Amino acid sequence: MRPNVSSSKGLPLLSEGLPRAQRGLRRVAVGLDFSLQSEFALARALRLPLAHGAAFSVLHVSPPLDGHQGPDGTVAGERCLRRLVTSAAKRLRLRPDVDVREELRTGDAPHVAAELAKDQGVEVLVVGRPHPAFPVKPLPESSMVMRLVREVDASVLVVMPHPGRVYHRPLVAVNFSRESRRALELTMRLCPASTPIEVLHVVDLRAEEAALHGQDGHMTQELRLRQEREDAARKALGRFLAPYRETGRVMESRLRFGDPRECILAEALERESDLLTLGMSSANPPSELTEGVLRRSHCDVLISRHAAPPPALPDGGRAPAS
Repeated sequence: MRPNVSSSKGLPLLSEGLPRAQRGLRRVAVGLDFSLQSEFALARALRLPLAHGAAFSVLHVSPPLDGHQGPDGTVAGERCLRRLVTSAAKRLRLRPDVDVREELRTGDAPHVAAELAKDQGVEVLVVGRPHPAFPVKPLPESSMVMRLVREVDASVLVVMPHPGRVYHRPLVAVNFSRESRRALELTMRLCPASTPIEVLHVVDLRAEEAALHGQDGHMTQELRLRQEREDAARKALGRFLAPYRETGRVMESRLRFGDPRECILAEALERESDLLTLGMSSANPPSELTEGVLRRSHCDVLISRHAAPPPALPDGGRAPAS
């Protein structure tokens, strides 16, 4: 039986001394509830590469207090938010071009965050979550993090451990879709140009192998099936990564066989990844795979989410984006 894991490294076409300039983020928002985990999220957001003239929004959403629906209901969090915004501005004092914004709102946090992301064109929303204890207890369906991923129409970076340094062991799970490509490109923007990026594709043969099981010579057929699918997946992965070789980035490709969720989590744990990226479309709700990985991951998770392309018109053109 062939091993369930295989890998290869794709060397860049350019020399390491000639990488393209990193394109920073232009719109970043951080959600705070004044917990330790949200302060970790703020610390991580301050380590992200920001473009010239970027907007950096620090958001706190407070439920109305004492029946108030206006600003009077947010007095309790105003001082804490002001302190953290002042701290963020000091950390960014060498970047006077960055606009640090204080956003104090009332209402339902996921709904307010979704409105802010839409109004400001937020590229990445950064939030914190408690580090999972052992044994790992999945995040409940109603948790704030799960609701944010479902409701905010922007990429969401979920931070767990204290960010001691910039990301240096990123892992991107791909299935060769448009969303996977955008997830890889966003990860490239978040990580230094010198950082190798591991790209994982999982081949799920469970249904096909189950159909072969019990037939005469099924072991030979399973070996042939696995060989054929591995060869096809490796070629597809090579084509998928080919456009990025000219950027000077080192891409390490990995293949696994089995349940996608278990394979992705196992790969991140074995490789000691500090960032795990998954792609999804704004046109569809998060999949069971996305939510399953997010609930059980031990490292930061980036849910790369981008608006679906506008529908095609009868004449072959595109409808204008709303």
